[in-house]
Amino acid sequence: MQNDLRTLSAECKRKNPDIKEAAETVQVKLRTISTKSEDIIAGLLPLSSEVIQPFVLGCDTKNPKLLPLCLVAVQRMISHEAISTAAADIVIGMLWRLMEAGLEELKLLQTAILLLTINSVVQHDTLAKALVLCFRLHFTKDSTTINTAAAAIKQLVSAIFDRVVLEDKIPTTEPKEVANVEQLKAGSRTPPSSLRPCAGDAYLLFQDLCQLVNADQPFWLTGMTEMTRTFGLELLESVLVSYPQIFTKHAEFSFMLKERVCPLVIKLFSPSLKYRQGLPPAPSPAPVEKPFFPIVMRLLRIVAVLIKNYYPLLVTECEIFLSLLVKFLDPEKPIWQRCLSLEVLHKLLVLPELIRNFCQSYDMKPHSTKIFRDIVNALGAFIQSQFMNQPGGPAAQTGTKIPDTQGTPPAIVHGMPVGSGVSPQPAFMYRGVWIPLNMAIPLGQSKGGFLELLDKTDPPGVPDGYGVSLAFRCLMETTRTVNTLVMGDQEDESHQSQQHRTRDTGPGQATNKEMDVTETSEEDRQLYLELINSSWCGMLAALSLLLDASCFSQWLRISVVTLTGPSFTAGLSETDVNQWLHGFIMLTFN
Repeated sequence: MQNDLRTLSAECKRKNPDIKEAAETVQVKLRTISTKSEDIIAGLLPLSSEVIQPFVLGCDTKNPKLLPLCLVAVQRMISHEAISTAAADIVIGMLWRLMEAGLEELKLLQTAILLLTINSVVQHDTLAKALVLCFRLHFTKDSTTINTAAAAIKQLVSAIFDRVVLEDKIPTTEPKEVANVEQLKAGSRTPPSSLRPCAGDAYLLFQDLCQLVNADQPFWLTGMTEMTRTFGLELLESVLVSYPQIFTKHAEFSFMLKERVCPLVIKLFSPSLKYRQGLPPAPSPAPVEKPFFPIVMRLLRIVAVLIKNYYPLLVTECEIFLSLLVKFLDPEKPIWQRCLSLEVLHKLLVLPELIRNFCQSYDMKPHSTKIFRDIVNALGAFIQSQFMNQPGGPAAQTGTKIPDTQGTPPAIVHGMPVGSGVSPQPAFMYRGVWIPLNMAIPLGQSKGGFLELLDKTDPPGVPDGYGVSLAFRCLMETTRTVNTLVMGDQEDESHQSQQHRTRDTGPGQATNKEMDVTETSEEDRQLYLELINSSWCGMLAALSLLLDASCFSQWLRISVVTLTGPSFTAGLSETDVNQWLHGFIMLTFN
């Protein structure tokens, strides 16, 4: 600091005598601190507002020679945690003035990141001002500044929620206040009094992100001049993915999920629901807005997170989201949107506990939507639609036959040999339509495709067979999930059976599995029955078509038998599953 002050004093000797004088005054104070204090940082903190003043004055000159020197000195003080709350307020004001002047934008971002992440001295309105500064730099014209600011904002948003996690670990003796629902509904620039300081800041930030995505004015982030919906959705998703414990612990955050996030997502899905590709629009005074790929993709990413991470909080809302996913598989929806919906369903179907919840909360309730059944039926309907020309499509309108969109066997299209020594690609062939199977994802795992295209503004071209391959994988995951729920985890069973073999099982003693089956509770039995009743009809319809169209029927038959046979018979009487078994045998051996 002494070196920085000497350099600053020398640079300001002629043109800025006031800065020279301030620097020399601070030098004297620093010498006093260094001689009287064993802990220099502790001695510096109370005087940090004065110590930093010469560098703030140097930045205010906007002199190209002084700016780098002063900003580096300020960063040095911040990195050593020698900045008090009052000094931090002064620094943010200085950065704001430089931002408005368009100077040293990258160094401003570096300084802001340091100031907000190294500790928690910046809070409340000063924190909001620092965030707005970064948002405004994100919408400058320089691409480097834009990208750096985007990364800085994401880092700062995470840092603000990290503070809440740490704050929640600190015990408090203060009685917990009950949240004021009316205040939460209205929105405010002050946090709910029931929240502690760091949680209050995080609440106001998340509230304003919802406001900005909804094209409304923010309450707390005053001074915002521009915001893109895509970037706002990305920030919302990052918070929802990383901090579910905050939303489940604090009623105020749970309220925002139900009352702000879910209605916002449903509202933004409106163009996707109304748009019907290839069909005349319904009579309406306003033209139907086309779904926009970057928005739809980000919304579906959020839907996947809400269902996976927050299902217990959002049972009713998740029913709506799941119904939307099924609706998006309709033939009149754009194929890229249908594939996005399939990718989300695939992420959900690999989670047995989630499917159990769907079945218990919806399919087993008398007046609720049969969500699990609708998902399986929609997958089958999607597969069928891919093998048939859509009525009312281009061919029907022009009166001429258009080529099959999924193509023909590669031996015909690309001249690929399918003779001796060459393994043909797994595919389906039905009524002259050839569809390749091009998915290589291990069962029980999900892999993003179109959902990962965050850098794209236009919908991607859909590769041949991508949709059918996704739907096929969803069906396989459905059978695996039902098998896991009914039979239990195979690895756990294998471990248990090995332990059991070390014991003697005398006459009349049942094995572990037999005991599990006989001891199945009535509640579990009803669940197993509902899982089968909700899925077997759609599964048979889809798999029978795929078996009929399969160019690799031996492999497919083995897969179907392996995945479905045990799960649909274990622990259930013949009467309960007679209809399923009859259809399954006809399917497998037809």
